[in-house]
Amino acid sequence: MNNCRTKGNAAIAQPSISRLHGGQSKTCQLAFHSSGRTSHHEVSQKQLALYKVVNLLHDNVAIWTMVRNENFFLRLWVEYYSKFVPRRNLFILVDGADSEVPDNLEGCTHIVLPQDDPSPGWDQRRWEFLSSFASSLTQRYDVVIGGDVDEVITVDPEFDQDPIQFILEETTADVIAPFAIDLIHRIDLEDDFDPSRGVLEQRSFGRINTLYSKPCIIRKPVTWSLGQHFSSNPDRELSDKLFLFHLKYLDHGMLIERQRERLQQISNANSQMVNGVAGRGWYRTLDQISNELKVFVDAGPPRDVDMSFRHIHKKLRETWAFDKDEGLWRHATIRRSWTFPIPERFKMLF
Repeated sequence: MNNCRTKGNAAIAQPSISRLHGGQSKTCQLAFHSSGRTSHHEVSQKQLALYKVVNLLHDNVAIWTMVRNENFFLRLWVEYYSKFVPRRNLFILVDGADSEVPDNLEGCTHIVLPQDDPSPGWDQRRWEFLSSFASSLTQRYDVVIGGDVDEVITVDPEFDQDPIQFILEETTADVIAPFAIDLIHRIDLEDDFDPSRGVLEQRSFGRINTLYSKPCIIRKPVTWSLGQHFSSNPDRELSDKLFLFHLKYLDHGMLIERQRERLQQISNANSQMVNGVAGRGWYRTLDQISNELKVFVDAGPPRDVDMSFRHIHKKLRETWAFDKDEGLWRHATIRRSWTFPIPERFKMLF
C-alpha cells in the first residue's frame, strides 16, 4: 500500500510499511510522486525510525507521565513517544508551577499542578492520584500507557518496530507488564553521556530488575502500588516481546544530580528531610547513589544472555500471588548485579 498526501500541488510521500512476522526482517518502500513519475526506494527497518509517519499515529492510545525538573528525560520521552501517537495524546503532569520543562512540549497536553508539600505519605498519595488519573483515561482511550519519565517502553525489533501497534494488534489483556531492563552506565567501559547523541548509541549494557516490570499498560481502571510496581489486577500479562528500559542509571553525573533534586523534594523549608515522604531510594545519600554504579563493575565483565529470559519469566509466573497486607498482586523481585550486552538490533530505538 502506498500512502501519499497532497498539499497544494506538491505530493508528500508517506511510507508503505510491511509488518514483521515470525522474526523475519522486511523492508519498506517509499514512493515519491512527481509529475506522474514514481520511483521506489527501499528503506531498512532501522532507517524507518527516522520517518515520522503521520497517518500511522495511534489516536486511540494515551500516554502519560508526571515530572518535576526533569528536562532531559522529558525531552527524550516526548521525542520518543510522539513517533507513535499524536502529541495531544501525550499527557504531561507537571508537579509545581516552578518546575522547569523543556522547549519541545508544543502540541502536548501539558497540565501544571500545584505542588504538594512533603509530608508523610506524600508519594503514596501521588500514586493514588496517578492511579485515578490513568484509570479515568481508559474511559476515552482503548489503551493507556504511562509511568515515570525515565522509563521507555519498546518492542523487540525482531518482531515489530512500533510498540503501540504491537500492543493494539498482538495483545488483548487488560493489564500488561513489559519485561524490565535497567540501562547501565558501565563507568569502567563507557564515557560520560552526550545528550546530543542517541541513548542506545552510547549505552550498551543492561541488567535484570523485575521490580520495574510494571503493570503500566492498561485497558481498564487499576490501582497501583507506590511506585507503580504492582497493581490490584490479578490478570496481568507479562510480555516477552515488550521491554521497559529504566534509565535511572543512564549516566553517573545525571544520577547524582537527580538524587540531589530528590533529596530537596523530601526536605522541608529548613532543609531537613521529612520521614515517610517516599520510598527508601529517595533517602539515599549521594555517596550511596554513586556507589550503586560501582556494584556493576565489581560484578565482572558483561555476560551474554538470551533476550527471551525464559527462566525469569517462569519464576515470575510461579511467584505471582495476592499480597493480603498490601491488597495487591505481585511477583518475586529478581535483581542482578551483573550486566549483559544490549543486542545490536535495539540500537536505533532511541
